[in-house]
Amino acid sequence: MSLPRMADYFDFSGRHVLVTGAASGIGSAVAAAFQAHGATLLLADRQAGPIRETAAHWSAPHAHLVYDQGDPDSVESLLDAAGDVDVLFNNAGVALRGPAAEAQPAQIQRTVQVNLVGPLTIAARIGAAMAARGRGAIVSTSSQLAFCGAGGLGVYSATKAALAQFTRSAAVELGPRGVRVNCIAPGRTRTPMTAAALADPTAFAEGLRHIPLGRYGEPGDMAAAVLFLASDAASYITGQTLIIDGGYVLA
Repeated sequence: MSLPRMADYFDFSGRHVLVTGAASGIGSAVAAAFQAHGATLLLADRQAGPIRETAAHWSAPHAHLVYDQGDPDSVESLLDAAGDVDVLFNNAGVALRGPAAEAQPAQIQRTVQVNLVGPLTIAARIGAAMAARGRGAIVSTSSQLAFCGAGGLGVYSATKAALAQFTRSAAVELGPRGVRVNCIAPGRTRTPMTAAALADPTAFAEGLRHIPLGRYGEPGDMAAAVLFLASDAASYITGQTLIIDGGYVLA
């Protein structure tokens, strides 16, 4: 029996891919990776300008939609507009920093809505539509902090751990109908969200001390993993959370 060429596993021609949180950082890099492999894209984010900039030079078909994952009505609008989705990269999120005891209820509620309720709703609804067609792949963004403690990020970590657990449950539920559900769990990655923290030389050096591979992640590291998990090369992988952190949680 002849095996497919490796390039064939990563051909997304004719597939519709929805990327949330697509305006910058990991989301932007993932969108670019799918575009380079032939996908038709729907880019979704709160920021209209950066989405247009991300896709301005693309020749492949794409569309963009502005929505607020912290607003349930806006999430419904996204779902109404998405159409048939073959691959979902469920990525949009926010970080609430500071001691949990100092967080205001409204801050906690918004973080839970953006990081858990919104992604869960999007994955459940799009996953059901994929199941009805008998095929699909969902990849969500959790965090290394779902697997280790970090002071000042308790609320954020809790939402990301819950998303990883939802992924396992959804994989069991949707697997018999041809839908795979996985997560990535990035470590600290050089994106606009982490730019301020990494600009401090002392904090930068201290962070590196705990990473066995000796460097911070790049958005491209995450994009490669998402492309793999969404591809036919990962056709027998579901319910998994791939930790991409240079070995941080092991050190």
